[in-house]
Amino acid sequence: MKPLSQYIVPTLMTCTAVSAQAAGPMLYETGPAQDSAFVRFVNGLDHAVEVVPEGGRARLSLPTSKPLGDFLPVRPDTVIKGAFEARGQRAGVAVKTAPGAFSTVVAKPAGAGKPFTVTVLTEVPDDFSALRASLGFASLDKACAPAGLQTAGKGVALFSGVALEQLQRRQINPVKLTVQATCGGKPVGGVVDLGQLEAGQRYSVLLMPAAGGAPRVVFAADTVAR
Repeated sequence: MKPLSQYIVPTLMTCTAVSAQAAGPMLYETGPAQDSAFVRFVNGLDHAVEVVPEGGRARLSLPTSKPLGDFLPVRPDTVIKGAFEARGQRAGVAVKTAPGAFSTVVAKPAGAGKPFTVTVLTEVPDDFSALRASLGFASLDKACAPAGLQTAGKGVALFSGVALEQLQRRQINPVKLTVQATCGGKPVGGVVDLGQLEAGQRYSVLLMPAAGGAPRVVFAADTVAR
């Protein structure tokens, strides 16, 4: 697996070639490497879920211990179809990603007695810096509006006023970082240790709904499967 930053050219801000051989299951055709788009799947539920591509045999398992999958190269401008499956429930996936863009497909709770739902977040990386880390934040909890993210202890706002299903990204110094989510400007939930952020690397924080409690923070480095 390689950091997403290795696929961003600082001068052109486009994606470079991606190997057609991945460490994980190849769920979809990649198309020409120089034109690749990228899709990753995220488990926002409180139990394991599987990603099942339409017409394919490979499956991608997403346990709660590793809810964010790696970005997978896919054929751009083509509708990628499949489904999330868990505990006898199924939610369809249909996403089309432009060349050089990165889509994050999230399975999240839909409420008591209802199947889970799917949300798609898409971005085109344009902020590469070899000297700083790139941190993205998205809110997927409709009960937390507006959402934000702050440093733990000092309460310095990293993100604020983030609307539902909106993704924001910023450059920060490569430091060891602990954070806490905010809803309406007030801290909620526990403190989350993001560890040491590395210069030139990209990371994502997703604020997920949790059954009967404060929203939870899901964090991962943005990596591309090889």
